[in-house]
Amino acid sequence: MSKFNHKTLDGDLEGTIEFEDGLRGYSVAQDIKPFLKEAADEKAMGFNKKTHYRKFASIPDVVAIEILDNHGINIHDPEVTRDKWEMKKFKDIVIKEYPYLIVST
Repeated sequence: MSKFNHKTLDGDLEGTIEFEDGLRGYSVAQDIKPFLKEAADEKAMGFNKKTHYRKFASIPDVVAIEILDNHGINIHDPEVTRDKWEMKKFKDIVIKEYPYLIVST
């Protein structure tokens, strides 16, 4: 069974997310600090009313893998991004499990 470990420094939301899979013998680690900074910066800028685009969140690859592994939603699949119900489930997961990555709701 695969396992994700979220490591933080001194209780902050900075650090790494690591994925280890004992069955296939591989692991992945990604520093999420740039994503946290990007989400905070974009949230501070606010919504640009001149564009029709509103960014929801900054999602690191390891989080996308974790959501796929735990919930079966592949955010990189174009069919998923076109399906409003799958996107609603995805957004609900991010809001509940990764609120620090949200730019706007």
